[in-house]
Amino acid sequence: MLGRDFMQVYSTRVVIPNLYIKIATMLPVFVWILAMLLIPAQSAHGQQKQAKLIFAADMPIISDNSQGTYPKLGTALYLYRQSNIPTFFLFGGNSLGPSPMSTYDSGSHIVDLLNSLEPDAMGVTKREYSYYEEQLSLRAYEAGFPMIASNLYDPLNQAMQDGLVKSVLLDRGGIKLGILAVIDPAAKKQYLLQRIEILDVEESLRKESKKLRQQGADIIAVMHGKIFPEIEELIVEGIIDLSLVKDRYSTARPTLSSPFDAQAVFLTEPGDIAVVNMAVSENTKQISWQKESILSLQEEPNIAELRDDYAKRLNRLMNLPLAKVETPFNTLRNEVRSNESAFGNLVTDAMVELTQSDIALINSGIIRGDRYYQTGEAFTRKSLATELPFRSGLIVVEIDGASLLQAIEDSLDEYHLNKGKFPQVANMQITFDSQRPVNERLVSITIDGKPISPKKTYKLATTDYLHDGGDGYVSFTNMPVIAKYSEPLVTIAEVVRYKLSREKIINSIEQQRIVNIGE
Repeated sequence: MLGRDFMQVYSTRVVIPNLYIKIATMLPVFVWILAMLLIPAQSAHGQQKQAKLIFAADMPIISDNSQGTYPKLGTALYLYRQSNIPTFFLFGGNSLGPSPMSTYDSGSHIVDLLNSLEPDAMGVTKREYSYYEEQLSLRAYEAGFPMIASNLYDPLNQAMQDGLVKSVLLDRGGIKLGILAVIDPAAKKQYLLQRIEILDVEESLRKESKKLRQQGADIIAVMHGKIFPEIEELIVEGIIDLSLVKDRYSTARPTLSSPFDAQAVFLTEPGDIAVVNMAVSENTKQISWQKESILSLQEEPNIAELRDDYAKRLNRLMNLPLAKVETPFNTLRNEVRSNESAFGNLVTDAMVELTQSDIALINSGIIRGDRYYQTGEAFTRKSLATELPFRSGLIVVEIDGASLLQAIEDSLDEYHLNKGKFPQVANMQITFDSQRPVNERLVSITIDGKPISPKKTYKLATTDYLHDGGDGYVSFTNMPVIAKYSEPLVTIAEVVRYKLSREKIINSIEQQRIVNIGE
């Protein structure tokens, strides 16, 4: 049975007859949705061309029932596709990585599952670049559907990134749907993208929308991974008709007021999809949408079999225990991005122990598990791959105290936004005041109990990602590398696994390594 929370509807006009709304209050939701699907919507405006659009996104973990699964999404799509109302399916990305299995195949299994769902198009977001440009191009060639990124440019080819497209125009049920997708320009620095350029969002959408209108697009939809105020402005102007976003973490929300709010789909809950109702006549367009939960749906058997095959392969590798949890801890996203983390201490301690460096530092964004661990729980290979899915390599650099002070100051400048640049450290004590202005938040740093010396040189264990300036650590970029664990590449996850294989327990605790005196 479908969950009842799908009854929340966003609309400027009621497209579904009131009769069925009344039925929905009296009958089980599943019966109501079948009635809605199998009986055509009526129009009071003469001949109308009607279609539905199903939007889903943010599904990197294939076997997590709490997040919604691809087989359950397959069931929802089957129900809608059985109706006599033409149905589009758009997938908003945010799924090729990071995840335990993507650590091994760079998201290929996600593309395989999506191929079985037959999306009309997929939007590219920054997380599709978890394993860099070349891997995304390979995934695009594996896909039986177009991957869209409307604001990308490859200077080397003087064209679009290989395998991707800027737009798609589809005609279904007489409605011509133009599809665009934009990626956050911040991804260039956050993911250290070397080859591509990310163009201005508004300028790119104006340009591509004009082309689609010239080709006869009735409705233009844009997929994106976060709220862009400029897209809301384009909706008000009539340049864009429909905005499609799923973002579980952002505190930003659409600000459009009626009647334009019905044109801004915004999902935040795991397992939610959007169902968009579109009606086009000669002089008018009607758009409304409702969110539905797929969590209580039965799984589509064929897709479930494919998913289970991947899950079995992963479990054979990943269910082996590495250590037993003796002291409970968590890796909740908002916690590790604003406070000292016991797991962050475990990671950075492992780096210092292996390299014999003076200090260690990672960005909190490297930690991805977002969960609790209880006393007595087994910490497995899968747990480790879930927590540290990126292939960040271990290096040691020489850094002077002044550069380290600047790096820590920079890491605090977006503290209230819970960004991944917030540090986790070893052999270092950081005191800061979150209430101070940006660039004035750092109060002090001590190393092994002694105040940091701006002119002294320290051996810092960190990641190749941060040394390349990732997450805004630009002061690291010119620091000489004195040890690079890359033959073969030693990832941070492997460093932690080595520590756990020796100790067999996890008893890391918070030790006042990072103190916020502004709270």
